[in-house]
Amino acid sequence: MRNTRRIMKNLFQSLNCLMPKSGQVVPLTVLFLLVLLGLVGLGLTIGSVFFAQQKLQAAVDAAALAGAQEMTTMDINAPNDQANLIIQDDPQAVNPMIVTQSNPPYTVVASAEAKVPGSFAALFGYKTFTIRAKAVATYGPGPAFDYAVFQGDSNLTDPPLTIHGANIIQTAFGQTSAANVHSNNGLVLRGATIVQGACSASSNVVVDGVGGCSGGTSSFVSQIPMPLWSAQVLTNGATQVIGSPSNPTGLTFNGATQFSGNWVVYGNVNIDGAIVGPSSIVAIGGSITIHGAASFGTDINGLGVCLAALPPVSSPNVSENITIRGAHNIIGILYAPTGTISLSGADIVQGAVIGYQVDLGGAGIVQYDPTQVATIPYRQVALIQ
Repeated sequence: MRNTRRIMKNLFQSLNCLMPKSGQVVPLTVLFLLVLLGLVGLGLTIGSVFFAQQKLQAAVDAAALAGAQEMTTMDINAPNDQANLIIQDDPQAVNPMIVTQSNPPYTVVASAEAKVPGSFAALFGYKTFTIRAKAVATYGPGPAFDYAVFQGDSNLTDPPLTIHGANIIQTAFGQTSAANVHSNNGLVLRGATIVQGACSASSNVVVDGVGGCSGGTSSFVSQIPMPLWSAQVLTNGATQVIGSPSNPTGLTFNGATQFSGNWVVYGNVNIDGAIVGPSSIVAIGGSITIHGAASFGTDINGLGVCLAALPPVSSPNVSENITIRGAHNIIGILYAPTGTISLSGADIVQGAVIGYQVDLGGAGIVQYDPTQVATIPYRQVALIQ
């Protein structure tokens, strides 16, 4: 018992020696708070630099991709013009630069830098931090593309690819490839829509009606890159050019008109009446709207595209749409990489429908002809560094 008491007494004496004496608590508390504030400040500084770096890199990546996509346009300054996108996406960026390279072909190098306030680090002399970002993108051959109807919008909160009414998606006469349909977000079939091929989507595939897909349905599949075709590639050398990037005059057809050749139009294209045209029309910086009983065929050079609405070079993300109402016969591809393709009526498209968003209604028919798609080189842009 005595030994136990002695041990306990010695233990309490030892602990008492370790406890701070009167007057030591305040300095230790202040020191602890200073260390804690320092760690918090360091964390905030590192976080601000990290997020600024991520934002700058995203802006440079987007500019490199846009520049690479413009490498084959008819505007030789188009790739370099995309340097402005860096400032648009990150106002803090300075010294934006885009340099084109020929090895590998159609390659763009984008770079920029930015100053990030040092915040807490300024106490130690670091008033700002300089961050830099670089991206290399190239425009080149893409994988095989084999879809009758394709929606490239990958934002799952945007409207799904919708086919409603009594539409038929089928294989063109004399062809053997299935008329497949794909959406990079959702896919909805309503009414008596019949797809003579497989239906796939990167979200849900919903069949609501008496129609269906003969090749089955597949939900939550991998997204597929949007085909990227420049105006120069699409027109195969324009025979008619209306307007210019600085003067988008557009084009309007009314009444009974016949025309041919490859047309590039800067601005909106409006067609109303009985139009017959063995040609292609590419609208740059404008939408295409067609009413009446127009008939279009592929141009005299055998180009696969029929109608395309492309964004202006200076604003590659602007939506340009193709809207068709009435009874039309179209041989070729409908292409709107940043906008919506909307068909309602008794339209017949022998080729393919490829848009950022697609809405097919009425009693239309899409007759998938892979030979039309094959006439246009499928290209895509990709970051390689």
